[in-house]
Amino acid sequence: MIDAVLERFAKQAPAAVMVRALLANVLSDKELDAIFRESAERQVEGPLLFSQVVGLLHLVVTKAQPSLHAAYQQRRAELGVSIAALYQKLAGIETCVTRELVCRTAARMGAVVAELVPDAPAPLPGYEVRILDGFHLAASEHRLKETRGVRGGPLPGQALVVLDPQKKLIEDVLPWEDAHDQERAVLAELVDVLRPGQVWVCDRNFATRMWLFQTELERAYFVVRQHGQLPIEGAGRLLKQGRCETGEVLQQPATLSDGHGGQMTLRRVVVRLDRSNASGDKEIAILTNLPAEVAAAAVAELYHTRWSIEAAFGEMTLALRGEIDTLAYPKAALLGFALAVVTYNTLGVVRAATAAAYGVEKAEQVSTYYLANEVATVWEGMEIAVEGAAWDRFADLPPPALAVELKRFAQNLHLRRYQKHPRAPKKPRTAPGQTHDPYTA
Repeated sequence: MIDAVLERFAKQAPAAVMVRALLANVLSDKELDAIFRESAERQVEGPLLFSQVVGLLHLVVTKAQPSLHAAYQQRRAELGVSIAALYQKLAGIETCVTRELVCRTAARMGAVVAELVPDAPAPLPGYEVRILDGFHLAASEHRLKETRGVRGGPLPGQALVVLDPQKKLIEDVLPWEDAHDQERAVLAELVDVLRPGQVWVCDRNFATRMWLFQTELERAYFVVRQHGQLPIEGAGRLLKQGRCETGEVLQQPATLSDGHGGQMTLRRVVVRLDRSNASGDKEIAILTNLPAEVAAAAVAELYHTRWSIEAAFGEMTLALRGEIDTLAYPKAALLGFALAVVTYNTLGVVRAATAAAYGVEKAEQVSTYYLANEVATVWEGMEIAVEGAAWDRFADLPPPALAVELKRFAQNLHLRRYQKHPRAPKKPRTAPGQTHDPYTA
């Protein structure tokens, strides 16, 4: 009978069922508690388990519950701890645990995506591309005693985020508690993830000598916009190299000094834009150490894919509640953001299953917002109607078997229910004309 109820949900709300089945596999209570035990450095497990904390916070992130307190009230009896104990536990979750939560789940979901869409197009064929950007959490409500007399809310923290554009999953998040540190200072903590053959696409905030030389040292590659303070010396004239989607492409050899007598030879690719960008720039300069066989136009197009991570941030902000304004303690707020990343990745797997069932072009038209909305509205009812044991059959499925199940559920998707509705370009506003009022003339 339980299986019959599950199948009914699978036909009426397939996206919610796919997310729940996927979480049963990659984010089970057993797996969550294992992540905590293996990653925590100082915090002890205690009577309130990490899996219980994540379960409550997940309800808030997916908008199934309006606040953490509301989620706690609903599950107060089974938790057996006070609300103060919950907030104390949250405030102490170490950032190393938060990062491991994202990395480990992303790796498992990536294996499923590879089964669903094995021939996904690569941004740069023959290379493993990663896009890096920073994310600053919005100011929270005044919850810290020390900040109650301050007009502005405290900033809970920031994170460096790594996106795999081929699988369209966020595979790493480096949480950082000091929201006022420069992203460049945080960047040094990410050096250990560099791997030979990878191509790292970054904005100019990450154009530091440390990062570029370390990337070269690890036999990896970079495609990064030139920062004005970076001591680059051009060698020779800019030569035309054709066009890319946004303008004319030119190139010249260049060198970068490490400040200690060493130098790096690289290419400086300049794009003369057909239209000025939002900052008013008429051209942008991109630095790369990719080999010469990668054309300058391909480098420019690859840098343009950097906006996919901005789109991911926008979708998370719109569809999920990753910035919970009542969580002022950095560790708690960063865990909430990390759970939003994990949830965004589960929706990415749903899109991959849609591509496997209907084709990539139709999957591109599926809206993350409508997928997340179905999860939020159906989740609590589904948890009541379908017992937890019914999801256990997904827990131990290897990626190929889980991919088969997800594709089966995806065939129940009525794509028009989840279709994107992009807004038309805004019309320029004109100043209203002055009218003559005879009564005030």
